[in-house]
Amino acid sequence: MSYARQLLDTYTGTGIVDVGVRAAAIDALSDCAQACIADIDADLSEHNVTDMVACIRLCLDCADVCTATIGVTSRQACGCHEIAACLPGRPSSARHRPQRRRVLDLFPHAG
Repeated sequence: MSYARQLLDTYTGTGIVDVGVRAAAIDALSDCAQACIADIDADLSEHNVTDMVACIRLCLDCADVCTATIGVTSRQACGCHEIAACLPGRPSSARHRPQRRRVLDLFPHAG
């Protein structure tokens, strides 16, 4: 059993997302962040680091997004229902459409 699952199992009450699903997501995000950090370290050991700048920046961004998402996903009362409402196809997503549009303008691959 993962550490994330052990901690989530100590929470009282129920969330809208299954504990197993949340724990698996946290574990996957943690693995991704760790892989990005290890990749940065490997990139910095290359002979011509300047050729690796774009990769390093991408890995830094990815690690930051993963760790921020871990934080949000780990909190029991995180307002996940509000975050989920922003997803396309959800009934209340129209209310969040302007914010989502701004995110998609900045990160077109997020849609």
